[in-house]
Amino acid sequence: MIKNLMDASLEMFDESEIYYKRTNDTSIGYGNWDIRTISSNQLTGTMLRVKKDGRLGLSYATSLDAAKQLLDSAANSAKYGEKIPYSFSHATEFADIKPWNAEAAEYPTQKLIDICEYAKEQVKAELPDISLNIGASKSEVELTIMTSHGTNAKHIATSIEFGISAPIKGAGISVYRSKESINPFEYPEQEVAEFIRRYKWTKTNVTPTTKKMPVLWTPDAMYMFALSLCAGMSGEELVKKTSPLLEKFEKKILDAKLTIMDDPHSLKIGARAFDDEGIPTEKRPLIENGILKSYLLDLRTGAKLGARSSGNGFKKALFGGGANSLPNPWPANLWIKPGTESYNDIIGKIDEGIILTGGLGFHSSNYTQGHISVQAVGFMVEKGQVVGRLENTMVAGNIYEDFLNINIISKELELGMGGYYPYILLDSMQVVGK
Repeated sequence: MIKNLMDASLEMFDESEIYYKRTNDTSIGYGNWDIRTISSNQLTGTMLRVKKDGRLGLSYATSLDAAKQLLDSAANSAKYGEKIPYSFSHATEFADIKPWNAEAAEYPTQKLIDICEYAKEQVKAELPDISLNIGASKSEVELTIMTSHGTNAKHIATSIEFGISAPIKGAGISVYRSKESINPFEYPEQEVAEFIRRYKWTKTNVTPTTKKMPVLWTPDAMYMFALSLCAGMSGEELVKKTSPLLEKFEKKILDAKLTIMDDPHSLKIGARAFDDEGIPTEKRPLIENGILKSYLLDLRTGAKLGARSSGNGFKKALFGGGANSLPNPWPANLWIKPGTESYNDIIGKIDEGIILTGGLGFHSSNYTQGHISVQAVGFMVEKGQVVGRLENTMVAGNIYEDFLNINIISKELELGMGGYYPYILLDSMQVVGK
């Protein structure tokens, strides 16, 4: 049906691109200790992008059966669409990436339930009075991108995911841990044990004294750093000339301890051979020993900058995304080079500081310029021991200043938003408390 839609579009438009995505998932949900939902869903989405007399036309449908509607809507859109200085992708070869596992695709629902039940019993033995929520799911995603220039790119991926959380009484936030993998995994003992430990840390509330102090960024919190950095590297900000990284190519912008890769070719969650425009992805350094090595470009921003796409056109955004969204510059799969010390040993070396697990109000920060000002979610550390949960605490700074002075990077890597991150101890950030 995709080929039929393409053939029909060739009779109407100068160029065409079809993006088709199908997702099958089965999920288990527990609320307040009890199983609440068992659901299986199949979602599909099709976006048609066309070029007619140099103008872009768009249309979207949830089914390929709506071919006439897609074509007519795209034709109408192209009458008034913006002039675009680029063409859709041309046929090329892609890296041989198959992030798919047959056992994961056929993973029994009962095994998902068994994992949740085992986690429930483990937590109940330690924390019987909390309101526990657990989720487990399996999913299979198929993606096809076809263009009038011969691109016919296909991607299939599986994932098994587990998550466990509980609200902190009177705090309006939760403690959360998760694990996700392409392949089936056994009971996620480490994640459940860390959830229990962190929840026990919340029994005491602590407001630190206002001053600069060491801050240990956890992989959960690293999305604030990653999104800020990627906004600076984005072709969107370069086109607008608002990026703080203009004229910084091949210059030191972060601590020399930091090497950050865009790594879509390793077989792990996030692996992709091509982006959402059918352009080959690339495994390459973005930051190498603190030095800026690359920017993030899609077809549109690359053309406006007189450069090629770097394979970073993805239907993702800070808020939203999906098949009905337009591509924009985004990393394929971030990976930060780990260090050699353990997370627990790093905590033991903090005389006075905080562990940052998240930040409320990040979206209101001027993060495209690297600024971060958030209500800190995390824990207080004194003399190498966690003494309680942060309350009425703010953290403020700028990644291009604070991440110039990194003390330690952990050997552990964990999957976070958009990539794989270690625990990173900064020498200091501004902490506002009492």
